Amino acid sequence: MKKNGEKTITSIKDLKIIQRNDFQNFTLDSVLISDFVKINRKTKKILDIGTGCGIISILLAKRSKAKITGIELQEIMVEIAKENVKNNGFNGQISIVNEDIKNYKKIFSYAEFDVIVTNPPYFEFKGEISQINNLEQLAYARHNVNLTLEEIIKISADLLKNMGSFFIVFRCERLIEIMELLKKYSLEPKKMKTCYTKWNGHAKICMIEAIKGANKGLCIEMPIFVYDKNGKKDEYIEKLYK
Repeated sequence: MKKNGEKTITSIKDLKIIQRNDFQNFTLDSVLISDFVKINRKTKKILDIGTGCGIISILLAKRSKAKITGIELQEIMVEIAKENVKNNGFNGQISIVNEDIKNYKKIFSYAEFDVIVTNPPYFEFKGEISQINNLEQLAYARHNVNLTLEEIIKISADLLKNMGSFFIVFRCERLIEIMELLKKYSLEPKKMKTCYTKWNGHAKICMIEAIKGANKGLCIEMPIFVYDKNGKKDEYIEKLYK
């Protein structure tokens, strides 16, 4: 039996990602949003809010020469992220910052980033202690205890350049809430993709690209199915990890 605090190593593509069994481990959501993020030659600076073990920053670094900053509140996760960045050869490209994103005005400049990406806590915290995990670090990773979705979106709107892109992955049940918040802070939803974890089930995961100051017009892309109707894992999902 593993004890709390033990490290594990997860292989994805040609990467080795260290994680800890008493902290939130990365899941398919982080891998999907990393692939969904649009990067072009004009993308010079990327911010990863709530970087955790650094998986999104590292996957983006494999696709880009942009300078990437991952910001993370939990000190232990910061150390793990730094270790992952170093071990996978991205020290010169990725910087990990141990700070609360709510202090962003002291850390970053207004309109500093071309792209901001986040895989935020999925569940809204309504003040019920029974909602959250006994481990504080898991509670913060899964519920909006310390940072609300509105705060994330407002901060991202401040830190994005005009026509910069904001990418977010979340549970489909929060779609309307997120759409309203994006519009409130002048982040225009431009691209959306859903993911079905079961062939005959409801869409579970949603990803949106919103552009600061863009005109109206939303493209809903073809959805992703993790498994086909025969229960076989989709080839696209397989390729994300190989």
